[in-house]
Amino acid sequence: MVRKLSLFLLFFPFLWALEKIEISADKIFSNQKKGIVNIDGNVVIKKGKDVLYANKANLKADKDKKPIEYQAMGKVRFRVALQNGRIMMGNADKIIYNSIKDEYRLIGKAYVKEEGKENAIRGDMIVLNKKDESSRVEGNKKKPAKIIFTLDKEK
Repeated sequence: MVRKLSLFLLFFPFLWALEKIEISADKIFSNQKKGIVNIDGNVVIKKGKDVLYANKANLKADKDKKPIEYQAMGKVRFRVALQNGRIMMGNADKIIYNSIKDEYRLIGKAYVKEEGKENAIRGDMIVLNKKDESSRVEGNKKKPAKIIFTLDKEK
């Protein structure tokens, strides 16, 4: 199951890859000295076939301009094509990526689904750690955490 879930870990690398990234928004503010970029209002971030939509996004970098943390907030939606051709879609109220821990946190009405399949994760918070290939899904009293996946047939 962890291997199936670890495939979901690949759905945000387009934010920091060294490829052409197109960002559009109502406002974009960058302060290189402080290592921050604030993107506000109708945020659309595209890289190739990948796209992220949010009301707001922030980037924090260290003194060497290496990204430390990315945040997307407010009706966050995404659609990403993985290297193996699979398409992942999802949403959350807020998504935080910590590059030091190599960890994603999808917070508030978090949902990730593979296009064309039943594979899905739903919870109040989904934590996916690429470094140790772990995942955690938390629900709440009204809605429990939920994972749906199909097993590969044995040969």
